[in-house]
Order: sequence, then structure tokens, then C-alpha cells
Amino acid sequence: MPRFILGLLLAIGCTSVVAQSLLDSLNIDIAATSRYYFESTHTPETIIDDLAYGARGELQASHRFGMVKLDAKLFANWDSADDHRRYTDIRQAKLSGRWGNFSVAAGVDTFFWGVSESINLVNVINQSDIRESLDNKVKQGQTFASLSYRLDAGEVGLYFLPVFSAREFPLRPAYGLPISDVDRYEDNDKNGGIAARGLFYVDEFEFALGYFSGTRRDPLLVRYPQASELTPFYIQTENLLFDAVYLSDSLTYKWEFKTGRELGSGFVASNIGLEYPIYALEGSLQDLVVIAEYVFDDRGERAESHGDNDLFLGAKFEFAENAAQVRLLYSYDWGNSSQYAELSYQYRLNDYLRIKAKVMGVLSATEEAKRLYALKSEEFAKFSIHYAF
Repeated sequence: MPRFILGLLLAIGCTSVVAQSLLDSLNIDIAATSRYYFESTHTPETIIDDLAYGARGELQASHRFGMVKLDAKLFANWDSADDHRRYTDIRQAKLSGRWGNFSVAAGVDTFFWGVSESINLVNVINQSDIRESLDNKVKQGQTFASLSYRLDAGEVGLYFLPVFSAREFPLRPAYGLPISDVDRYEDNDKNGGIAARGLFYVDEFEFALGYFSGTRRDPLLVRYPQASELTPFYIQTENLLFDAVYLSDSLTYKWEFKTGRELGSGFVASNIGLEYPIYALEGSLQDLVVIAEYVFDDRGERAESHGDNDLFLGAKFEFAENAAQVRLLYSYDWGNSSQYAELSYQYRLNDYLRIKAKVMGVLSATEEAKRLYALKSEEFAKFSIHYAF
């Protein structure tokens, strides 16, 4: 660990000194991290310490060369207990330019599509980095080339995704059995795919229509007969996507919808939700928002998340001037009564230092709820202190 941290800090420090004078903008975030599992693993094949510590670094930079702009975001992580969490990733390294209403971009990027707070059904371009977050919201970089056209009230774009990246699984949280390093693909077909998206604005209404065809980023975890591990099996998917948000005077309405075909069958998935701001506690809370979302997915065990018939309730609030931010999320499955909860906390100590903490746990899960059932006894808390400049 000392060699890695020393190397990381030296690399970041040297990069900072050299790059400050060459780039339009440069932001660096380095952090000391820790992760603690409340119970020892119930997966005998997986041996890992309950307490892990580590370090991470993130560098963001941009520079304009005339009509063309360079954006970059590099990420590195080291963990004392889990060698699957010792990795680097190029989250962004792209060149882009705009000529009139047309814009062209190519390289590596992390896209975010969607409006929901719990599960983003339409955010399908990038591979999820579940070493960082189980909710699929943290994404790995995706190689791409795109062509976009700006409208009076929106923009439409086409995306070519030449490379597919398989998901990397950490040792913990464990899924009941070890995950095989050998991936399998439907009809041996492995491709990044193609996509299109149109984003439109009409007064307080914003909506997007999208299309994606390619290898699904979320694999099925298959146990073959006599095998002592789970094999990631990636299928082909074709999606029609829709997401919308409407801002009224008192409520925010959100909807993500996806339909398409996988393994020869059609499917439908939806996440519909409300956000309600509460102003009654303005004296003590700067911002308090209550969230309710319902996720439906008729693919059942083949769904891309544990939300297939689930109600999500949550809240997010800030205490003052972004000093402290809290996010609570709880889900209840109407089909099998499984329950999941997570709590996130962030506090800014000063202009350079902030702390982050998160606790995640499966409160209850039946064997029918395979995704959550596998994560029982895998509750953990993680903490990090960040220095950003």
C-alpha cells in the first residue's frame, strides 16, 4: 500500500505542477477510504477481511484547442483487502467540437440518461462500476463516437459504441458464490452497440426519447451444473427508451420507461415517481425533498436491478450552505416483502476537505428475491475523507 499511495500522490502532484500551466482547468480529488462489513462472509470460497482501508484519486482536466475541446477524467483506487478493487479507469478522455448546430465528439465518456432517484432504467450506455456503488449509479468509461444536432428546444444525437467492457465484480459484497473470471455471451456476440437520443424542452416539461441495441451491460449470473461459481452471461438487448420530468408549483413528476426484446421475448420496465419539497423546516434545513418511486419490471429474475415490483421511499436534505447533505432510501418489494435500505452522508469541513459515509443493508429477503437474498449478511459501512483542489 505505501508504494501505491506514494506513487499515486507523486503522480498526481507532478501532474498538477506540470498541468496547471498547460490546461484551462484542473481539479484533483484524493481520499483515504475504509470499508467495514458487519458480518463475516457466508461464502466459504471468499476469504476477505471484514475491515479494509485504502486510497483513491480522481483527476479532471479540460483544455480548448481552438474549435476543439479536450475533457479528461481519470480514476484510481486501491483497497487493502480486495485486489478486485485495485484498479484504474479512464472515465473520460474525449475531443469534441461544435460547428453551427452540429457537434461531433469521440473518445471515452460516462453518460447519464434518466431522471429517477432510485433506479435509472434508461441509463444503458456505460458499464456500471459496482466496486464503487451497488446501485449502478457509478459508471465506467465507454469508448464512443457521436454526432449531434441542436434544435431550438433540444438536441438529437447518434452514438456508435465500438467496445464492450464486461463488469468487474469485487470479492464483497458476495453473491452467495464466487464470480467466475470467464464471461459468456449470447451467441458469442459481444459488442458495444449503437444508440440514439433526442432531448426536448417544452416550458416546464423535459423529455427524452432513446434507442439502444447491443450487449446488455448487466449480466445474468448463471450457475452451471456441478459448478462452484456463478458465471456472468451477457445477453443481447434492444431497447426503446423514454424519460420525462415535469416541474409543477409543488411537485416534481418523473418517469422512466423502457421496452424491448431479450432472449426472444418482449419486456416492459417502468419507474414512476414524485418529489415533494418541504419548506416547513427552513429554519433548520436548507433543503428537504421527500421522494416516492415505484419500479416495475416484468423480466423478473432477468431484470437489471432488484426493483421489479418495488416501492422506493426516500429523502434528501441539506443542513446549511452545502455543509452537510444526507440521503435516505428504503425499498419494499410487494411481491416477496424484501426490504433494502441505504444512508449516505457528506459534510464539507472547509473549501478543501470533506467527509463521506454510507451504510447499506438488506433488511429482509426471501429466497424468491434472488438478488437481495444473495446479499443478506453483506451489510457494510464505508467512510472516506477527501482533499480536493
